[in-house]
Parts: sequence; structure tokens; C-alpha cells
Amino acid sequence: MSKALLALCLLKVAGATIIPLATFDSAKTTTLPWKTVNDPVMGGKSDSTFQVDADRKLGIWDGEVAIVPFLKAPGFCNLQAPGLGQTTAFPDVSATEGIVVTAREENCTGLTHFNVQIMTKGAHHESKQGKYSADFSFEGKGEYFIAFDKFQCTWRGEKVSWCPDLKTQLNQFTNIGLGTAFPGTAGKFHLEITSIAASTMFETQETSEAADTIDMAVFDDKKSKTDHTWKTESDPVMGGKSESTWTVSKDGYGEYSGTCRIVPALKAPGFTIALTEMPLFGSFPDVSKADGIILGVKNLDANITDFKFAFCDSRINPYRCQFESFKADFKVPVSNSFSEVFLPWSKFSDKWSAATGAHTAEEPPKASSTSSITQIQIWVEGVAGTFKLQLKYVRAGKAPTLATFLAPIMV
Repeated sequence: MSKALLALCLLKVAGATIIPLATFDSAKTTTLPWKTVNDPVMGGKSDSTFQVDADRKLGIWDGEVAIVPFLKAPGFCNLQAPGLGQTTAFPDVSATEGIVVTAREENCTGLTHFNVQIMTKGAHHESKQGKYSADFSFEGKGEYFIAFDKFQCTWRGEKVSWCPDLKTQLNQFTNIGLGTAFPGTAGKFHLEITSIAASTMFETQETSEAADTIDMAVFDDKKSKTDHTWKTESDPVMGGKSESTWTVSKDGYGEYSGTCRIVPALKAPGFTIALTEMPLFGSFPDVSKADGIILGVKNLDANITDFKFAFCDSRINPYRCQFESFKADFKVPVSNSFSEVFLPWSKFSDKWSAATGAHTAEEPPKASSTSSITQIQIWVEGVAGTFKLQLKYVRAGKAPTLATFLAPIMV
């Protein structure tokens, strides 16, 4: 995507979850087999082709919607992954609120009205396969968000009532696609598609480029200020039985895994923590100019998807850090790819329940705290079960643009 197009309208994501579904960059989990499906009905003459521009990492969908002679009305062109009669397993997108299409219409006189299409395991009725679809229009922007509540289920272009609510199917996607609006208009089109993702809601922001980030912890072989000694601690209180481990992979990530168990005396889940060295010995860059924390994470165990990120600062007694840190919740659906989670400072509070970690009051950190961080932590707390979370980096930065998230992080 050109810088000029990015300047038109980048999307600001605050506290967002972004799950890539389709890219064209050869990433194994999101590079899909795409096929065109053009109108075969009543002698339809619409036609389209699809190809991948590997150098530019784009999918190019080019075609023309023609009048169906018998109907004397425009037909349609669809683009689907995988193709007719095929399905694939997509990640669980239950933590998101809609679909984001990053694309542009390169034909200045071409069609501008299109739709997003989703097929799921549960949208069947006898031998019929329902298709959820929602319209959107190109308006000179690069990214288009379509909320799940805008989708309607159809079969052969007709609305049907036998499909389950799409929000109950967000872990059952089998196919995704794009289509020309139907009923629509006849004409040519030439789309350049960068990606399709699932996302939480976001707001548009006029800006020309994403802000720089500040590394706080990475796991590569280079010795730098981002090197920290990590360990885990588990609940010692009232006979807690939780356990966890921390290992660093040569592939450049830390792995936090274990089991958070019920504390018998409390009859409630305990906790485990992965944390850096003691605050007396730890120091991090001044991140007071940033808008929040960015985590590069991958969750390999669907049993637990809710985690907490926390940090201490120099104002906190180093021996009270575990109990007085600033905490924020984040969710990571299970996936085979790394993705990013952004946590704005407004999501943090140092007022929380010692039993569950849930906020008891909202009191975000001030610049005096974010400029003097001494320890960072990841918690599993208030939930019981096994977990396996991989952490590629911890960064601070401005509220990221959506383009930052749309492709999986390559390991």
C-alpha cells in the first residue's frame, strides 16, 4: 500500500485484538488458495481472474460484471478461499467484533460496491450451505471495518432464517471471500488486496505514518538493554498448587507454560507469574511518551485465553511490587501465528483484588510511573487450567495503526 494511501486514512487501534485471516506474503497460516466464482446462472457472462503479486505481497482481483442476457440485470463475481467444495480451519475470532478488509480499487472508474462473505460449519440446512455476507463501499480509504452484526445469512442470493447467529459461529469459519455487490451494477473492477483480518472495533484517525516503538524485552541473541532475566512464581498462599515454567527458545521467544489450579483452602483459582529480575536490579527505558504496551504473543493452549500484563515502577517498594503493580487484562485466542495486542495506559490500574486480579478502581499510571519501570510481569490469575503462551517481545509505542497488525509476525 502506498504512503499516499496510508495518509488518507489510517486506523487507530486502542486496546485492539487483531487476528489475521488472509495475507499474500507466503506466511503459512494465512496464505490461502483463492478461486474466482463468477455468475453461472441463466447464461451469466461476468468474468474475473485472480493472481498474487509476490513482490508487492498483494492479491490482485481483476474482472467485469456483465448483464445477464436473460435477466437483463447485472450478474456478479466472487472470490473465495478455499474454492468451491473445499474448506479450511481458520482461527477462533470470538474475541473480535468484525472483519477488516485492507484493499483499494485501482480502476478509477471501476466498481466501488462489494461485500465480505463468510461460510461456517454451522450454517447448513439439509443440503444447503448458507453464506453470511455484508456490504461495504470503497471511499478512497485503505481499511474497511465491517461489524459482525451487519452480516446476513443468504442462500443463492436470498436471505434465509435457518442460519445460526454469526456471533455463535466465530470459532467455526470454513471459508472467507469477497464479492461484487448483488444486486449491483455492471462494470469493471481491479482490486489490490493486502489482507483480511478479524478485529475489535476501531476508530479512524487522520495520520500519515505509525509511530516508532521502544523495545522493553526481546528474546534474540543480541545483547542489549532489552535483555532481562525471567523466572516464574506460583501461588504459595493457603496451600496453592499452581505451577509454571519459563524457557527461552533459540527461535526468538520466551515460553510461559504451566497449570493454574484451585487453591483447596480457598476453593478458587490461584495464580502464576512470569516476571523479570527484582525491581532493585531491573530498569527499563522511559516510555512516558508512549500510549501503551504492545505485546507480540502466540497462545498454543485454548484452555486459557485470558491473561494479565503488569509492571512496577520506582515509586513502589521493591518488596511490595507483586501486590502494588499496575495491571491490565488481555486476551489471546489460540493460534499458530504470533499476533499483537495493544494495551493503552488507560487499561492499567494499581487498584485490584488480591484474590482475582480484577480492578477494584480505575487509576491509570502517570508519567512518573511509566518513565521509571523496574519490573514487567505476565499473570495467569483467577482462572484454572493449563496454559502455554509464547512472548516474542514487549514494546511501548503510540496507539498502533491497523496496518501494523494485519500480517502475522514472522518467527
